[in-house]
Amino acid sequence: MLMTRFVTGVLAAIALTVVVAADQQRTSTSQHPPQKEPVRDASRVPPPAGPPPGGRLKWWQDDKIKGDLRLAPEQSARIEEIWQAALTRMKPVVDDLGKREEQLSNLIYGNDVTEAEVLKQAEQVEALRAAIGKSRTLMLFRMRRVLSAEQRTKLADIIQSQDRERRQGRPPERGPGGR
Repeated sequence: MLMTRFVTGVLAAIALTVVVAADQQRTSTSQHPPQKEPVRDASRVPPPAGPPPGGRLKWWQDDKIKGDLRLAPEQSARIEEIWQAALTRMKPVVDDLGKREEQLSNLIYGNDVTEAEVLKQAEQVEALRAAIGKSRTLMLFRMRRVLSAEQRTKLADIIQSQDRERRQGRPPERGPGGR
């Protein structure tokens, strides 16, 4: 369960980072008025992991967590490489997902649309979400392999502590994946 929360947090951070970057690029280069935001099922979208720009650091760059884990500079650099490679690979998929979610939203609220058309678009959206989830899982697996068994245990303890704080209604001080 702890690993699932860790995975969800890191996955959300990746998606948020890529989506924000893509949105900023699209907004700054577009000469067209902004389009209506697609309707998203909030129960299926993981909560934002935290504000990457100007906010908390990634856990492998956070001095407190690096100290707690005794994370070597080489480990931090390797985890960052894994993160960046995942972002590069996933950006086109996340962009495509955003477009297809918008198309699905337009279909749902459109006129003269068949259930089969909506279902076909929904299947495409879900296939992209699944591909993103698989890639994120592989990224997290690769990140974990950089850590020693002791570091993985300590990281799980940090995540569990943050979850307790969050359940008690106060934000955690710092955390993995900007959680």
